[in-house]
Amino acid sequence: MPSVPSEAAPRRLHWLPAPGSWQYHLLLGAAGMLVLGPLGGIAAAYMNFSLGFFVGGQVLAGILGSVVTCGYGAPGRHGANYIQTAAASVAGMGGMAVVIQAMSWLGLAQPPLWQLVGYMLCIGMYGVGVGMLYTPLLVDRMQLTFPSGLAVANILRALTDPLLLRRSVSRLAGGMAAGMASGLWLARLAPLAALDVSASTFGAGMIVGARIGMAALTGGLAGWAMTPYFVSIGWLAPGEPFRKITFLIALGMIMGAAVVDVSLLLARAWRQWRDRAAPETARASGPGMRWVAAWVVLWGAAVVAAGVAWFGQPVGYQLMAVLLVLVFALVNGISVGMVDQNPISSAFVLCVILMAAAGLRAPHVGLIAATVLLVSTAEACDMQQDRSTGWRLAAAAWRSSATRSRGSSSARCSRWRSRGCSCRRIRCSRWTRPPSRRTSSQRAGLRR
Repeated sequence: MPSVPSEAAPRRLHWLPAPGSWQYHLLLGAAGMLVLGPLGGIAAAYMNFSLGFFVGGQVLAGILGSVVTCGYGAPGRHGANYIQTAAASVAGMGGMAVVIQAMSWLGLAQPPLWQLVGYMLCIGMYGVGVGMLYTPLLVDRMQLTFPSGLAVANILRALTDPLLLRRSVSRLAGGMAAGMASGLWLARLAPLAALDVSASTFGAGMIVGARIGMAALTGGLAGWAMTPYFVSIGWLAPGEPFRKITFLIALGMIMGAAVVDVSLLLARAWRQWRDRAAPETARASGPGMRWVAAWVVLWGAAVVAAGVAWFGQPVGYQLMAVLLVLVFALVNGISVGMVDQNPISSAFVLCVILMAAAGLRAPHVGLIAATVLLVSTAEACDMQQDRSTGWRLAAAAWRSSATRSRGSSSARCSRWRSRGCSCRRIRCSRWTRPPSRRTSSQRAGLRR
């Protein structure tokens, strides 16, 4: 089995498995897929159910993954990257549990568990392939920032220091203890319990910041103040929550803003790509694009076949959803690479609108087909972000895709040959590239 790149003569604890051995990969895979992945999946599902959005588990898995690999010293950051890639994939799929909730709201009969798992497996593997298909463009050629990928790379590099790692873990544990204590305390206070104040909402506000938090508060107060007016004009019945109607208004606002923002991002990305001189790129190690394209075709066909055979989906709408993934994985990938925002909800809604314009009238058909777009786009953008982290840590490109596909399926995938990869320690700025990939003009500038 190919080994995660390691530095020369690494020092490790004697009881840890040797890097590159099957025991080493078993340790990393088990930590990512069986421990940290489900933990992040529970958090992502809870946030999606209670708040309507979730935060990817890359940072959490990066910190806790560094605990697993701290015994390997500085080279342990590559193993921690392996763990966080698999864990983030599992956590992202866990956040998609809202689709099952939507099926329940539509009154659909719950399909057999194995069919639902198989369908999600096909969608996740298809999304991984599409993300890898666009990686040479977004990560290698356009060199988008991917802020979360940059943050995770810096965290993994910094947490090789045991003192800093202990400090980070202690703060994480302190936050968990504070959340549990406040949850138990707030439930005992009737006024706060009536307002439905929770530690998760407060923590989400700390993550998204004032720019989003103040806008959300303003929107909530405006909807609450306009509730009597909505009742007077017949849009709401007395006692109904204002969210029933403001959800549609807000969705239209999000769609309109998303069209403007994505258009500006695409124009900006095009200017950056056009103005940047084409770098001298060496042939990438790992699988060629023909293998990636074959992967995409295989799992795309599996998505269509599973939807038709298990859920009775029309072939046309399944094909439409599969093809739309190719568009939104690129558009949303540019958005994630530039501003760290993945508008998957807008993509989901736009998919349903396009299907309705094409003549769709059955809501359950639209839900099952649009699930392809929702899950695959999320996995594709995470794939691109994980690859940006691996690039900054000088990891092979094929390794990120293989790890993420293992995380999506929790099963063994094909192994590809790789070449050697330099793993010298590099100071990370906005973008870090392996020394062997720098152009001759860049190397001359560094010497000067």
